[in-house]
Amino acid sequence: MNLDLTPSQPESLRSLPGLRPVGLDAEVRHLTNRLVLALAGDDIFTLRTWQEGDPQRVRWLAATWRDSGPYFRYRVRTVAGFATIGSLGLERGLRLSRAFLTEEAKPVQNEPQILIDGERFRPRQVVDLLPSADAARDAAVARVADVRAMYGRMLSDVAYRIENSALFDHAVPTTDQFERALAIWADVTDATPAPEVVRLAAAVKVTFDTARAHAETTGLGHLPEAVRAEGRRAASAARLASNAGTPGERDAAWEQVNRILSSLALYYLPDVARGQLGR
Repeated sequence: MNLDLTPSQPESLRSLPGLRPVGLDAEVRHLTNRLVLALAGDDIFTLRTWQEGDPQRVRWLAATWRDSGPYFRYRVRTVAGFATIGSLGLERGLRLSRAFLTEEAKPVQNEPQILIDGERFRPRQVVDLLPSADAARDAAVARVADVRAMYGRMLSDVAYRIENSALFDHAVPTTDQFERALAIWADVTDATPAPEVVRLAAAVKVTFDTARAHAETTGLGHLPEAVRAEGRRAASAARLASNAGTPGERDAAWEQVNRILSSLALYYLPDVARGQLGR
């Protein structure tokens, strides 16, 4: 196999045939039936996702594998479609620094096998062939992955979204700045200079922390005064639904949340019509 890893190539452009860099904020729903190879220091993490069920009740499954540490080497579990590569790595105790989409061969005893130019490689063999990484750049990418993972968890927490709705209202200046920082970050590529990557990652982190602090300080006060009591009831019902002991209690609580949010019809609250409630 003729792999051109000569020093004359720019570091960001040196790679292996069959491996394509992918951001740690890439979501599971966009990685269906693809194998992801990711790194966290000397640890290796692989991820494969697929979906089951009909279009109305689709569920996403993720098979993850890591080659060291106290966690199970291989695990399969249901995940949210908006879960990111970075967040799934964190669940296995890994702060990932970079990731690649690869072509997968049939696993051997649950260990992934990767195809490069028609040859099979174990993950460790592939990693040994990769060019060295830029520590500052990797830390910046991981920092944004952490923000995206946290924001994803907040989006899935209906009670939090109601009680801290300013974080999800683009009309709020601090939230608008955060969303703009994320949009600019989406244009980062391997060709983006490392200092620029570090600067843009810092902007994402600072604007997120600022928007979150403002939202949590404002709380239910962001809702129109006339509907704050209803918002408080909806948040309480959502929390009850999440902790319900029986399916009947959970369904009844979600019905109450649906009813209240439908009557409020505020664009920055969870959208009942789009199925954003965790029923």
